Amino acid sequence: MKNDELWANLHSDLLNQIVKYIHSYEDYARLRLVCKSWSSTLAKTPEHKYPWLVLLPSENSIETYGPREKEINQMRLPQMQNHLFRGSCCGFLVILGLSDGALKLWNPFTKVSFDLPPISTLPNIVYLVDYFPEYIAPLWNASTATIERIHIHMNRPPVHKIIISSPPDSDTHEFMAVVIYGEYSRLGFYRCGDVGWTDIPTSKAHRCEFEDVIFNEGKIYAVDWNAQLYEFDMHTKPVPLGGATKAKPPIRVPQSGDPYDWTFKYLAVHGNGSLLMVVRHYVCPRGGVYRTNTFSVYMLTNRELVWSRVYNIGNYALVLGLNSSISMPCAASYTKPNHIYYTDNLFEQHYVSDEEDELYADDDEEHNYGRGVEGFHSDVVGSVGGHDIGVFDLEGGGNNYLFPAALLSAPVWLC
Repeated sequence: MKNDELWANLHSDLLNQIVKYIHSYEDYARLRLVCKSWSSTLAKTPEHKYPWLVLLPSENSIETYGPREKEINQMRLPQMQNHLFRGSCCGFLVILGLSDGALKLWNPFTKVSFDLPPISTLPNIVYLVDYFPEYIAPLWNASTATIERIHIHMNRPPVHKIIISSPPDSDTHEFMAVVIYGEYSRLGFYRCGDVGWTDIPTSKAHRCEFEDVIFNEGKIYAVDWNAQLYEFDMHTKPVPLGGATKAKPPIRVPQSGDPYDWTFKYLAVHGNGSLLMVVRHYVCPRGGVYRTNTFSVYMLTNRELVWSRVYNIGNYALVLGLNSSISMPCAASYTKPNHIYYTDNLFEQHYVSDEEDELYADDDEEHNYGRGVEGFHSDVVGSVGGHDIGVFDLEGGGNNYLFPAALLSAPVWLC
């Protein structure tokens, strides 16, 4: 038997042992291309991998950055023009089309894609149309560029983040997606086969302002701006049932005048199965640019439902941002243990480019909805942000900013 036939007939157990030492998406993809038998034996996406930082495209390209690499690698993906990232989970990017409001799951390495319901099916879309009647394109006698910009204005704000329960190409019948949407950051869900998004009811007043959401053991866990934990059963039908838990918030939300201007909360599951709440503290000098200053990590004890502050998460790294927040075991030198890898998902604070600012200079007051302090606008195409990206050392407190001098369109970890 020839050597190539011997490799092609390699036992699946041995092949899966080899896979454990491959932590790069690209290396894994090359491994599957060695021969047909390997391609059919190995899953389309690897189980053991490290996160890639994916940046929005510039000049028909998309950029990916591995934490262990000094340079940025590029792939040619022209279809990503005029799109935004709104999540990452199970190896798939969540992509929002600016011109049509379409939502899609897409794996950039396997090219597998899956359509989610468009934003026109979000529960609050009627409210949005009523709120911006002058932004309905057919009523305007304007240029194509102006009409497209109007569509973008309506399509961008409703979707803050989307996560999925499993890869859409898997055999599971329990596939579900959850979206944080709308002005009040509510939760909506989609089950495979639904025609649109459905609101997840809460016992609290409608202004919940959720900041993060994850799936864990058949449950949906979410945290709001006040660090209150919510739990919903994803298997109850027709809607997930649940609400605020008895776990008291571990922090006091900063008020005006506190040393930290504001916080943002994330949820993740530690390797030991415990739920983690990660609190991101920002500083923003008056008239300056915001920046992550530090993180606080809390672990929930299941019996007492009490959050306890932890300073060491062992041989794990936290990956936070637009992605489904995860705690991943550190392999080789690809990620550092007890570190937090984070990206900038604070959309409300993103800046507008000078070119786009000029476009709006002659607009009347009604067209300037969403323009924040210092005259910046966060709801239009051309806005830039995403500069607050880095790696935080939980033990030493050091912060290594990956792009300290750049203003980037919001990136996402692919993990």
